[in-house]
Amino acid sequence: MNHQLFRLFGAAVLATAVSTSFASAGEDEAETLKRDIEAMQQQLLEMQQQLGELREERDREREEREEMETRIVQVEDSVPEEDPDGIDVGGAVRLNVWWQDYNDQLKDRYSDFELELFRVNFSGSVGDVLLDAEWRRYNDFQAIHHAWVGYDFSDELQMQLGINRVPFGIQPYMSHSFWFTGNYYLGYEDDYDTGIKFVHTPNDDWTLYYGFYKNPEYANDARADRYSFDLVTGDDQGNTETNQFNFRAERHLALDNGNNINLGLSLQAGQMYNRITERNGDRWAAGVDLDGYFGDWNVRAMAMRYEYSPENPAGVSDDFVQKGAFAFPFMMAAKANTYTYSISRSFDLDWGPITWANCYNEGTYVDPDVDNSSNSVQSVTGCSVAAGGVFAYFDWITGRNMWFAGGDGIGLDATTAGRWDSRFNINLGYYF
Repeated sequence: MNHQLFRLFGAAVLATAVSTSFASAGEDEAETLKRDIEAMQQQLLEMQQQLGELREERDREREEREEMETRIVQVEDSVPEEDPDGIDVGGAVRLNVWWQDYNDQLKDRYSDFELELFRVNFSGSVGDVLLDAEWRRYNDFQAIHHAWVGYDFSDELQMQLGINRVPFGIQPYMSHSFWFTGNYYLGYEDDYDTGIKFVHTPNDDWTLYYGFYKNPEYANDARADRYSFDLVTGDDQGNTETNQFNFRAERHLALDNGNNINLGLSLQAGQMYNRITERNGDRWAAGVDLDGYFGDWNVRAMAMRYEYSPENPAGVSDDFVQKGAFAFPFMMAAKANTYTYSISRSFDLDWGPITWANCYNEGTYVDPDVDNSSNSVQSVTGCSVAAGGVFAYFDWITGRNMWFAGGDGIGLDATTAGRWDSRFNINLGYYF
């Protein structure tokens, strides 16, 4: 288009020059020049017409481009955003190798090696409703680990309804080892009951938990085939957990160099219904805890008090209650103070497929506050290792008068109360 304008400008200049010289030219020359001028004027008109056509073409192209852009925006707006809804499915397969110094036959075989666990996990959301569930199959039984639906009222408040983790003690659990601390066997670590829980995070400094649980994960209180340690009934033991309230507060403190400390207070109160006497007893627990992160080190400690006051039939002692999990019921002191700690250090590694490890020592001391009892002690030393989808525990657990470590129960004055027992355990899990 710029070339056409240049030609038009040149023609106009030439016409002006010719007109100036017309008066001094001869008649013949004047006639010739006149024809030339008329031809130039005609050419000028044609070029003006072409210029107008070019401008019209330019306007049409602009309109078409604008229309195209509008259509693109409309199409993009009409394409729905990717639907975030969906349920993810995962799970784990775990194998176990173990040796016990209090099992002569196992000592003669040096160890046993078998499938320990197969589990399936479901998590995600449909609409605005959350789902989190896990089913487990052990060698001797199957059980629901947890199963709840939830809703985020805001970034600060979440509700969980169903079988969810009881907010007592350091969350999600205090220990790093495969065996947990002794509080797990008492029913105060990684415990799941059926009810409703609210998790409230008003700011970076506080996290608050409120919960009400109607009963444990199974309303069948005679069933010891469960993951969580709860009161179970059988023979003259008729107590079951019901109507439980929980409150937990966590204070988060940020220190220099990225270190931090979390301080926690846990309160729990509920009833225990006796199916034999058809009366309700009471139970409560309270604990304080500390969870500190100092570089690669993690230090945890907790002190707690629990009491069960059952309404047993005549002749049944109120000093001990029966709990059960993993298909085994056992007796434990109805009142006690417990003290637990965990010290661990993590390592980033580059040993072939091994990328991370965590080594720890964890201890538990249970001091019963009932007659005919004896204290219980548990210590776990070991390391966990991560390599791709494989997560493995290597643990040495020792105990005195401690369930799952050679003891007959927890806090009992049994024939094994003064004996130290130990077991070595390797757990190899593939998580997907």
